[in-house]
Amino acid sequence: MQALEKPRVQAGFTNEERIIGFGRMKIPNSYISKIPRFFTPSVSTIPQTVMEIAKEIEELGGKAFLVGGSVRDMLLGKKPTKDIDIEVYGMQPELIQEIVEKHGKVMDVGKSFGVLKYYDGTLEIDFSLPRKDSKIGEGHRGFAVDTDPFMDIKEAARRRDFTINAMLYDPLTEVLIDPFHGLADLENRVLRVVDKDTFAEDPLRVLRGIQFIARFELTIDADSIHVMEQVVPQLSELPKERIQEEWKKLLLKAMKPSMGLEAAFELGIIEKLHPDLAELNETEQDSLWHPEGNVWLHTLLCMNAGAQIIHRENLRVREAFVIMLSILCHDLGKPKTTIKKGDRISTPEHEPAGEKPTRAFLSQIGTDNETKEKVIPLVKNHLAPFSFYQAESRNGEKITDGAIRRLARRLYPATIYELILVAEADYMGKGTRLHDQDKNFKSGSWLIKRSQELKVDRDKPENIIAGKDLIAMGFSPGKIFGRIIQTANRLRDEHEFSKKKILDLIKKQNSAKDALICLLQEINENSGREIG
Repeated sequence: MQALEKPRVQAGFTNEERIIGFGRMKIPNSYISKIPRFFTPSVSTIPQTVMEIAKEIEELGGKAFLVGGSVRDMLLGKKPTKDIDIEVYGMQPELIQEIVEKHGKVMDVGKSFGVLKYYDGTLEIDFSLPRKDSKIGEGHRGFAVDTDPFMDIKEAARRRDFTINAMLYDPLTEVLIDPFHGLADLENRVLRVVDKDTFAEDPLRVLRGIQFIARFELTIDADSIHVMEQVVPQLSELPKERIQEEWKKLLLKAMKPSMGLEAAFELGIIEKLHPDLAELNETEQDSLWHPEGNVWLHTLLCMNAGAQIIHRENLRVREAFVIMLSILCHDLGKPKTTIKKGDRISTPEHEPAGEKPTRAFLSQIGTDNETKEKVIPLVKNHLAPFSFYQAESRNGEKITDGAIRRLARRLYPATIYELILVAEADYMGKGTRLHDQDKNFKSGSWLIKRSQELKVDRDKPENIIAGKDLIAMGFSPGKIFGRIIQTANRLRDEHEFSKKKILDLIKKQNSAKDALICLLQEINENSGREIG
């Protein structure tokens, strides 16, 4: 194999015709982009392992380029990702594997597609050959892959989705190869499809575009809008897991997720995949409480506020995803509960009405049961912080410790802390007007203080009595113990019974069954209404 030489500008060509040569690879000068000063890619941000492997590949006759998202993010000055894609030219896969294996473990996953996966415990790198993908069947696996170490670099980049992801970067010489002018699009914040034919082969690319719009604050160029719209009908063939992954990136990596959601709506994605969300745009709100407009506009503002909140709180991915999903779904009950009387609009019981459409949406994107069981109670109780605070501060009603504990139990496995974050985003999404009744989201600080005092801000309340208390009284363990403990909790939370008072009542009984009957009678005798 002929060794690849270091980059050079060959003599004898005009500026338009000059070719940078890497041995058998010829790269037209028009493919090379000069990096503006405000884009500051730095070799120091590239992991040392990448630099070492790239150098060894070059010494043995190949050429390794960073490609895709890692190049885009480096140009934007973002921290290097742990997942890096490298495309190797001029070298057969067996030799690439031999080089890479010197540095860490190589997995066979993807080998049939011309991809070697390297992993050293922290860093994951995909080493691939230049290739063409041809659609031969349904789904994301229905592709024929044609690899060629000496493929024309522009043809290899043609399979990429958007121009901002179709750039290559030589880490050894700091040369940017940009056959589709992705750097200019990145500079101008434009999302542009590389090739309309290859783009249409994988409908997931439409959803990828949506999260790119949100993350990098892009606008779609006119021709690409048409290309993306044409692909939307194919979205139904995507596995839910792939859809969820793009939603995660949209909700967790963007500071303005509203931009992606708006684009999804305009392209018809929301109507196609998530009709319950689409209804929000047709649902009016009372301008007294929501001067920002309809429920969809309110939700977009809430999502941007939520992005600020989850970053401020430095939440882990799983918890942040729960919060953002809850914010997105919090008003899904409004379309079915909205009532207009004259100039006024109300939405009684829209919290519980939101459960059904929320479950539908979460199923559409393939969320797991643990996520669902946290999001649902947050949606069903998102007004609680404001309601509690208003009742006590404005109406003079006493919110008891029991009411706070009951809220914590209703929310479980979600928490009051998480509810307050959702409620804060809801509050911040009310347009330019913040209500005098709750400036600076006082209801949130009030509720977090109360719940922290009771140690229920991040967990459900502890039981007031335990099985060991019942055993100490001579009762035999059984399923009835759980019912007794649950009833004792109700006496504490609904009627302010102390532990001593509850145990004194139980001591007087001859059996566990009698104890349960006694506690239930106390609940009936002391029943009354109370906020929460």
